[in-house]
Amino acid sequence: MNGMIKRSSVGTSFTTPKTSGGEPKDRAAGLAGLLPPRPPASAVPEPLVKDALEPEAAPSPTMVPVPQSSTVTRPVTSSASGGGVATIGVYLAPLTLDRAREVSLERRITYTDLLVEAFDFVTDTQLAAEFLPVEPLVQGKAMPTRARRRRGTAGIQMNLRLSSEQREWLDAKVQALGAPSRSALVAEALRLHLN
Repeated sequence: MNGMIKRSSVGTSFTTPKTSGGEPKDRAAGLAGLLPPRPPASAVPEPLVKDALEPEAAPSPTMVPVPQSSTVTRPVTSSASGGGVATIGVYLAPLTLDRAREVSLERRITYTDLLVEAFDFVTDTQLAAEFLPVEPLVQGKAMPTRARRRRGTAGIQMNLRLSSEQREWLDAKVQALGAPSRSALVAEALRLHLN
């Protein structure tokens, strides 16, 4: 024995035993013609794709042709300044988040608009003071304790839709003010503005 197992062909599963005519009947042949013929792959139009990050209540995006083999248009969102919009999660203390919700509903503005307003209202000096290192406590005479840098705190996530220019501006502010993160900077700006 050579160790090979003899198996029958899978094709026999699709045929019935020989009929009286001597040839096996092809069971799949009876299904031919039930479905409409498929168009060639190049003739199938691509569906219009909506930006997954775009909220349902947003105005309809403009139709811009996308250069491909077919002349199908897709909705594309772009800001007036040319940057792509992305959703950024930031973490706020529960009281700040509740206040942000109240103000945005009351005034019918987005969280992003509220954030822009907050940065107009709150000065860099106020924000920088929030991120200064905490002076060490002198506990003993043998070894001094180190100064601790303030970090962002845990909170509830809030999503902001920011353009690339807004994200770059925030990142520059984080560096300039010594904030531990973009989220911590946004949380402090909103807290100072809303309270």
